[in-house]
Amino acid sequence: MTSIFNAPKFLTMPAVGLDISADALRFIELAPAKGQLAVVRFATKNFPLGVIANGRVRDKEKLAEAITALAKEHQLSFANVALPEEQGYLANMHLSYVSPKEIRDAVELHLEEHVPIPVADAIFDYMVIDDDTHQRQDTLDVVVSVLPRAVVEEYLEIFRGTGIIPKAFEFESQAMARALITRGDNGTFLVADIGKMITDIFVVANGVVQFSASLDIGGYHVTQAIVKATGVSYEEAESLKVKYGLVGGEKEASLHKAMYPALQDLRARLIRHYSYWQTHHGEKVGGNIECIYLTGGGANLKGIEEYLSAEIDIKVIIANPWVNVCSFNDVIPPLKLHESHGFSASIGLALRNTFTN
Repeated sequence: MTSIFNAPKFLTMPAVGLDISADALRFIELAPAKGQLAVVRFATKNFPLGVIANGRVRDKEKLAEAITALAKEHQLSFANVALPEEQGYLANMHLSYVSPKEIRDAVELHLEEHVPIPVADAIFDYMVIDDDTHQRQDTLDVVVSVLPRAVVEEYLEIFRGTGIIPKAFEFESQAMARALITRGDNGTFLVADIGKMITDIFVVANGVVQFSASLDIGGYHVTQAIVKATGVSYEEAESLKVKYGLVGGEKEASLHKAMYPALQDLRARLIRHYSYWQTHHGEKVGGNIECIYLTGGGANLKGIEEYLSAEIDIKVIIANPWVNVCSFNDVIPPLKLHESHGFSASIGLALRNTFTN
């Protein structure tokens, strides 16, 4: 997939990968070094909760101020930017075979059958799955990413005057897939990005995100559960969560008890989406899910792998955001692994400069 929005061809300057989350901006820049890639620079810029909520920008001025400050501090000019999936749609289309030049028109013709947005109000991009196989069958399977035109224009307006020119906009899930799934691996994987306010889950098959959903639960809700149960401050609850997680003995039993309801909810909803794919999609596109990868800040919770895998019959693994950047045998990235999970989307966005999809 190229992107929801591509800048003109003359913008050939290297671009950093810039991810906009619920409470922070994160960017990273990669460059070739000794046959692989190396981190040139990276940074995080926090902003208050509430500036972005449910994928919508609630305070454009504060977000623009944060982007401007980040750009000035690090002399940023061009960026590949992730857009919120809560406002977008993924559609799987099965089309009669047409030539490559005719695919966009064919997708546009059927778009309103798959998403609740008029064609005139939508911006979309697509990727053809298994082109050679389906050409022989006179059919095409196409995954289409769709956003309301108003959302894209809103972000363009926010970036105007900040000092950063977006080279491309892309769904966060596709950016993370580029970072987390080994390049060339056409297997089928479920990724759970456990963020602060939401958990994004998506299925990657044949290197393409083909299903995604956002769950309104994240690390913030787990911490708040500790606050409610113990009466400690949010900061102390966060510290306890990070220090002990889901491991320990009787001394930590009350902490675990406080966290379990939120985590049980997360696990149940994760299993529901896993089962949905296995039941409805496994035989159609990509096959059954081989394993579940965890990323995002919530992937750092001690014992989370074992907890989420307790009621599911496949492996749950902490993802490696550097798998397509460098080998740890040769290069150690300047970010620690627990920090890297927050940069998964940024790394994938930066990899657009060297990947063709």
